[in-house]
Amino acid sequence: MDSAIVTPKYVSNFSCIGPDCEDSCCIGWNIYIDKKSYKKTMAHPKLKGLAKSAMKKIKRSDAQWAMIRTDAKGACLFLDSKKLCKIHSLAGEETLGETCRTFPRTSHIRESDKYETLSLSCPEAARLILFGSDAFIFERKQSGLRLTPQSSPDWLSKTYDYSIELLLSEQLNWQQALLSIGFLINSADKVWLKEAPSSALDSRFEQLSLLVEQGVLQEQYQSLPYVCEHQMQAFASIHGMVIDAHPRRDGERFGIIDDAITEVLDEDRVLDIDRINRAWNDIAAPALEEHGDIFKRYLLYYMYHEYFPSTLDDKPQSAFRLIALDCFMMRCYLAVIASKNNGLSESDIVLCFQVYHVVRQHQSTFIKGATDIMEKFSFSNVAGIISLLKTEG
Repeated sequence: MDSAIVTPKYVSNFSCIGPDCEDSCCIGWNIYIDKKSYKKTMAHPKLKGLAKSAMKKIKRSDAQWAMIRTDAKGACLFLDSKKLCKIHSLAGEETLGETCRTFPRTSHIRESDKYETLSLSCPEAARLILFGSDAFIFERKQSGLRLTPQSSPDWLSKTYDYSIELLLSEQLNWQQALLSIGFLINSADKVWLKEAPSSALDSRFEQLSLLVEQGVLQEQYQSLPYVCEHQMQAFASIHGMVIDAHPRRDGERFGIIDDAITEVLDEDRVLDIDRINRAWNDIAAPALEEHGDIFKRYLLYYMYHEYFPSTLDDKPQSAFRLIALDCFMMRCYLAVIASKNNGLSESDIVLCFQVYHVVRQHQSTFIKGATDIMEKFSFSNVAGIISLLKTEG
């Protein structure tokens, strides 16, 4: 059977805005060139002179055959005065390296189908994902290819489908939806450990759906404790990781968030998580209502993009901890920006999600570091993990 390609509208609507981009991927990144593209560029009559000084051969692999040198501002040396790529304009898209040709597009294979998506580290991608009216309309078409099937275990496909159903429930806000998904993940853990059959997920989903209808789950969320000390420790630790790993930590966009955090320090220059949470309740959350349910859109993207709760040889709860932690960090970043600007514009929202995901989606050490921090502060059960999202008693 031929494989299919699944494409959400946020992918098909995407087009690079080049010099109009607020945070160009041609500036501030380590840009690698594969062997084939390197040879094409070096042989091109209009590029080979520049290429000799603009590319440094490193031969790490065929995929990382060379690295592009940058100027004092971190800009790719192949950019022209209009911030457009000379390789693209003079030699065509087919000469570009794989990264430059595809970013922010990416994809993954499930069963025998290809699922296309975008990285949130691109501002234009973030804008389409978070605000596009038709972003989550999906098109499925035959690819004409025969891909090697990569089968998913039954527990994974069930947990993925049920998680999305709970997320999209009109009776739950995004925090309550995450709590219900956390309970579902507990059952997924047992199936993953072979302590329960796959059918346990069906029973659990039916039970959770009933609890939602009865309003019990919503009450459970309200009864969870507000533990500001744990939130303060988690935010300070994770933001410290972001600072250390961010390739543009000295840039203007990262500086906007960092400066906003500085403004919510207390008189002893210590992070004031209560002030951040008040800013969320009083300014950020009301401002977000003007833009629709941003967090439900983000979580829908996240689940599709990551094929939640798949992990690399780890139990489902590891994926759940990460999704809750990411939402916590986004909530805090939006709150500090809202506090500084007394509101949130579309550009502010894009800024927070995009800047964070430059590290979250591209630094391989981030996941392990975040997991270690969650374990250090004992965020090891559903109530503890979801307590990160509470902003008041």
